[in-house]
Amino acid sequence: MKEHLITVILSVGTTLGVMQVGTERQKVLDVDRLIVRKELIVSDTGQPWEAGFEAHQIPRGIYARSLWDGPGGLWVRSRLIKGEIDDPFDDRFHALEKDGSRRGSPGHISWNMWLDGAWRQMAIIQGEGLEHSEVSQKEWSGLTHPGRIRFQSFRPGHGEPLTDAIIGQGMMSLGGGGYGGGGLPYPSEVLQLWGGELRQAEIPIPAAPAVLKDDGSGEHHYSIIAIGAQGRRTAASRAVKAGGLAKLRWDSVPGADAYVILRDGKEIAGPLRIEGSQKEWTDKAAR
Repeated sequence: MKEHLITVILSVGTTLGVMQVGTERQKVLDVDRLIVRKELIVSDTGQPWEAGFEAHQIPRGIYARSLWDGPGGLWVRSRLIKGEIDDPFDDRFHALEKDGSRRGSPGHISWNMWLDGAWRQMAIIQGEGLEHSEVSQKEWSGLTHPGRIRFQSFRPGHGEPLTDAIIGQGMMSLGGGGYGGGGLPYPSEVLQLWGGELRQAEIPIPAAPAVLKDDGSGEHHYSIIAIGAQGRRTAASRAVKAGGLAKLRWDSVPGADAYVILRDGKEIAGPLRIEGSQKEWTDKAAR
């Protein structure tokens, strides 16, 4: 009887110990293959979506799902970083019809905003193949599979995207309109403009900079030169007088890529590339 009681106590103790271990989360899982049939959730909260943003489907980390009850997909929070060593990384978009035939427009990338309870597209880049009227179906092969890129955007008061540009086969159409032949025509020359004209504008001469402060060390005159991306320079702005080495501010010049600062007619700094619509620069001795 005593031995039987000891056996029961040991059995219960072992069961409780196993149950206790079973409640602890396993911190490392080392496997050769992981098969997830429905959902994979990588989240510090255990929930797929950020609290309060379930309708927006903003993931807490990574959420992946199969086709078990609707569309599958992969949702990623924050940055999606790809890297490779000794080989460039490669992103590919694959799509085909169920019968195995090619799909003329395999997919697109879109930029969206949340509006009226749903994500709304604003701009789209789409890759597509040439139409059969351009390259017949029998000509398509492992060697012949020509394509192009279509740029689209949504206009005010219109619920469908319109084409802004078509680039491919060494040619480009630029303008506006609908899809394919119903809108912006496919290009037949290196560059075609539809519904407008090409306008060229020189970089304007900058306005005189404003002096925010100076160190009072002696009179100086400051002006600036704007420089285009190709290195072409404007004439110098009108000079502004300062009572010493100064801190300057000026507005961005349309088309300018960089700026040169002149003190008393001599170049002392630049080319400068400064972010923002207003630029600020301090004469080095005044820093």
